[in-house]
Amino acid sequence: MMCEIDVVNRAPMGKTQNRLPMSNLNLGTTIWGVVLACAVLVAWSNPAMAQAGKLDPAFGTGGTFISTAGEFNNTGTFGNVVALQSDGKIVAAGQIGFASGLLRLTTNGTLDQSFGNGGVVIIPGSDFSLAQIIGVAIQSDGKIVVGSSNLEAGFGPLFMLARLNVNGSLDTTFDGTGIVETQIGSFGAAASVLALQPDGKILLAGQSVMARYDANGQLDDSFGNGGEAAISVSGPTAIALQPDGKILLAAGEIVPGTLTGPPGLNLSQIAGIISRYNANGSLDTSFGASGQAASVVAASAIAVQTDGVCLSTCKILVGGSTVSSLSINNGNAFGFGLSRLTSNGSVDATFGTNGVVATTFPSAQPQAVLFAFALQTNGDIVAGGTAGHPSAAQTDFALARYTGNGQLDTAFGSAGTVTTTFGTTQAAISAVALQSDGKIVAVGGSQLSPGVPTGKVGFIVTRYLGH
Repeated sequence: MMCEIDVVNRAPMGKTQNRLPMSNLNLGTTIWGVVLACAVLVAWSNPAMAQAGKLDPAFGTGGTFISTAGEFNNTGTFGNVVALQSDGKIVAAGQIGFASGLLRLTTNGTLDQSFGNGGVVIIPGSDFSLAQIIGVAIQSDGKIVVGSSNLEAGFGPLFMLARLNVNGSLDTTFDGTGIVETQIGSFGAAASVLALQPDGKILLAGQSVMARYDANGQLDDSFGNGGEAAISVSGPTAIALQPDGKILLAAGEIVPGTLTGPPGLNLSQIAGIISRYNANGSLDTSFGASGQAASVVAASAIAVQTDGVCLSTCKILVGGSTVSSLSINNGNAFGFGLSRLTSNGSVDATFGTNGVVATTFPSAQPQAVLFAFALQTNGDIVAGGTAGHPSAAQTDFALARYTGNGQLDTAFGSAGTVTTTFGTTQAAISAVALQSDGKIVAVGGSQLSPGVPTGKVGFIVTRYLGH
């Protein structure tokens, strides 16, 4: 039997490493010496092999793709959401210039020239009101569903949906043109969130209304009143679907006078609201207090940890930022926050510390906010957001990985956390997705060269090694 020993230079990644077979060792070496030598060298090699959380050098340029396409006068080209195709290609979407735009990357982090115009698609008619894509999903047939929001006050708020063919062209079988617009209010912004049901129906929620569309782009009359249902929050920040068809909405705000807090918390300490709706759009009053539950983190992400049935063992994971009034951030102003609720909306005290996890970054980064997370197949949680020192105009991409019960995974990055800097800029991760090989895709933006009018805001996609 042969034991290969690394003559560990651990030179730059990608270069061949020299190996010395055991057969070339001094013949007087005892078997115990051989075992000891192997054991020592394996132990020596392990730190160099602990790659989880490092940028993937096989992606983009050193693990990063950056585009400033369409950016004008520092108005913004940045990513909000991401979805992965079955072939491994990455669809990332957000704002490109003034318009709703998306791009598709190959598995090695370059623009996919077979998609749209050189890898980029602008949704027609979305450039009149600083529109941006707020949701993207891939259907089982490969078609891409996107939801957009017009963010400039003074225009009538719309729910805007589009469906694209695999090559990025509009799918005209979707309401005849590929684009559907639904008026939902008089004036003001219409930030919204999107979810694709397993049956192909599409949910959009925002501006105190949730709508459901069938697979052809028509409002679903079996939902709410003519396809629209009133919701209890004006600005939902995240949406998730339970396996039983119920719908969870998160909002990072308090709705005054609508509920009481969980035991031991005052209303002033409640940072988020979670509401649950039945599959027909009605409020599920069996959840929390008349359909709503409090969250101690400013809710910006939500997911279901489930056994596949989502009955007594279903858990609801909420992510955002922890508030300083809770005194759990070790003196930092804000930190990554996670909390977990049971299926009935009560706090799950088995998660973290009494149902809450607070994660701070180094003292040079006293403010951290979680914007998104994704669940690994083993139950681990990968969270993304921003960390830094805003007064110094310096914030970075920030990641943290946790076990399913809320403990930091110390094998990931530096004791469970990772930050990526893009110069002296302000940067943030807005969305996270997990590849089948465990690699982590993060999408967001960064102000690449501060200052107006010469400043540039970049659309950034990074990929990190998962193990």
